[in-house]
Amino acid sequence: MEGVAALNLSRIADSLQMTHGNIYRHFPSKGALAAEVAAQWMVQMRTACEKAVARKRTVRSRLLALVLTIREQLMLRADDDDALSVYEFVLKHKPAEALAHHGHRQQLVATIMHQAGWPRTDHTAAQADAILDGLRFFTDPYAISLNAGIDLSARLESLVELLSDYIERKT
Repeated sequence: MEGVAALNLSRIADSLQMTHGNIYRHFPSKGALAAEVAAQWMVQMRTACEKAVARKRTVRSRLLALVLTIREQLMLRADDDDALSVYEFVLKHKPAEALAHHGHRQQLVATIMHQAGWPRTDHTAAQADAILDGLRFFTDPYAISLNAGIDLSARLESLVELLSDYIERKT
């Protein structure tokens, strides 16, 4: 894995058959390019998650769709050796964007909870965060890469069932 540190804008310009100046006109640094790549990935993931959750009707199916879509989106980049490096770059250099991305997931879970009858309160938002924490094993890029090839579907189904029961009982 070469990562963002080894990113070479000249090599990128050559592969795109562009001048180096043209690349620098759009991206003044390799950090700016990495940030834009990460921003595009986050937009793609947010859109995919919103669509997946919107198509489902039950609390259980919405939660499961959210987790599976996050995993699917992360797996799309699993073949890219430098994807984790871009993820690390964003966490280190663009923490506000990383927090906004997490906030989007939190809003999706809170919306699932609201649709099940939970009020729009700080407590509900905190519970949505707790639910996301519980699902992190299945949605964290590092955990996914460590568990590649292991069938975790039964564990995921059990956890989503427990969480959806919790959401539905609190209403």
